[in-house]
This record gives sequence, C-alpha cells and structure tokens, in this order.
Amino acid sequence: MTVLITGGSGLVGSKLTQILLNKGYKVVWLSRNAGIKQGITCFKWDYKNNYIDRNAFEGVTHIVHLAGAGVFDHKWSTSYKKEITDSRIKATEVLIEAASAYQAIKTWVCASAIGIYGNSMNAAPQFETSSLGSDFLAEVTKKWEAATSKVNKTNARLVQIRIGIVLAKEGGALPSMITPINYFIGSPLASGKQIISWIHIEDLCSILTKGLEDETMLGVYNAVSPNPVSNETFTKIAGSIMNKPLFMPHVPKFVLETILGKERAASVVEGISVSSQKIEQTAFKFKFPNLKEALNDLLKT
Repeated sequence: MTVLITGGSGLVGSKLTQILLNKGYKVVWLSRNAGIKQGITCFKWDYKNNYIDRNAFEGVTHIVHLAGAGVFDHKWSTSYKKEITDSRIKATEVLIEAASAYQAIKTWVCASAIGIYGNSMNAAPQFETSSLGSDFLAEVTKKWEAATSKVNKTNARLVQIRIGIVLAKEGGALPSMITPINYFIGSPLASGKQIISWIHIEDLCSILTKGLEDETMLGVYNAVSPNPVSNETFTKIAGSIMNKPLFMPHVPKFVLETILGKERAASVVEGISVSSQKIEQTAFKFKFPNLKEALNDLLKT
C-alpha cells in the first residue's frame, strides 16, 4: 500500500512516516518543493495557486492529511489568522478536488483538533457528539472538518482525528511548556485549574495508523489520553521528573493576555477537557495513558 502524506516533514508526519515505512508501506509526501526530503519522494503542491503535481497520486491507496500552519507559531494578526484558515480549509479543498479522480484511494485519515469544542473551564469531558465552540479556533476547525467531509462524496472511507496537545521530545508544545521549569521559573498559568487534554506522540501515531488499517473506523475520533490533567498538575509532575523545584507564583491571566494576545491566551488560560472513550471502544490501547509515564519517557535522559 502507498500512503500520501501532507505535512510529512512536520513533527507528527515525520514520526508517522518512519512507523509506516517500518510496517512495509510505501510513503510519498506532498511538499512545497519537489525532490527527495529525509529519504522520501516529494511532489510539489501549492494550494494558494491551486496546484498539485498529479504524479503524486499514482499508485496511492491511502492519504494522511496533516498539513496546516502552526496555531501558536505567531501572534494572531489578521494576516496570520488567514494563513491558519487557508492552510487548512483551502488546502483541503484543493487536495480533495485533485485526488477525487483517483479511484484507487480507499482511505483518508485527516487531522482535526480538539479546539473545535471551544475554550472552557468546564471540567466535564467533551465527546465527539458534544456541542461545538464558537471562538476563532473552533470556527476554523468546524470549517476544516466541513471541507474534509467532502471526501464522503467519493468511495473512500474518511476518518477525522481531533488531536489534543501533542507531547514529543522533538518539538511541539512540550519544549515551550518545560523551558520555564528548566530555568527554575516554572509555575502554573492563571488559575492552574484549566485542563490540558494531551497525547504522547507515539499514541497519536498509533491512532493515525489504526485509522488507516482498521476499516471499521469511520468518522470523528478524539486523539487524547484517557487522563487529562490540570495545568497545575502538569507543571508539578514535569518539575518532579526534571528534579526542578517550583518557586514561582501562578502567572497572572493579564500577563498571558499581554504576551499572547487575548484570543490566543484563552486557549492557554481556559483549556478543554476531552474524552478518549470512542477511540478506546475500538480496542485501541494507549501505551502512555498517564502523564507521569509519558513525561518519564520524554524527559528522562
């Protein structure tokens, strides 16, 4: 089987690529530049100009669509909000339109995000059937999933994975979360009670792989660990594993809003509690269900 991945050179895409290669899959990427990258054949795509090299789809049986501008890579200016939106919605529309001509493509596994539920201090877990949010990220993610759902007009099976906070050694949220702790200035953010719905990158890649292989999977699944934690608990567990005491008081909400901007800070200050029940009902077993186990694996040298 041949898997075409968008966002293949990113944190999750790179890890998933190696897992799939080890399982005997052939993997190709769509990329801004054609050629060979990290040993993978890359075909050029430019969603802004509605361009995809059609050679990318030859022999492809599965697509994993992970591409999208980083939500916390920049301040949310008007132009960057457009980049966040277009890199998900327009890119998805261009990809589906091009791929729909290839009947050999049987499965799509597409990234989404738990941000679709909106920011909330409610500790009650959100399920795939829960009501959706109305803030910027929720609205973008709703449109993203709507664009992805156009796959259903083809004969392919669609699995949408709502991804939580990904924890990995190589990048993502974790390095930023532990940097203050490493310099003895770690402290909970705002109230510290906001929930972090996290997932170890190995478990996320296992869920993505299961989405490719398990033909009973269909529709939307949350990709979060079974045990979300508060920001304060996360900080304390990380500090303990790193042998770094926490001396600092909580970082006030207004400071975070000043640094990040009010909209972006809301994602940090309020958080989202999300359930993993549906993916567990597929007989999926988490390798790292608890934060202490996950951080021991990622932070211990």
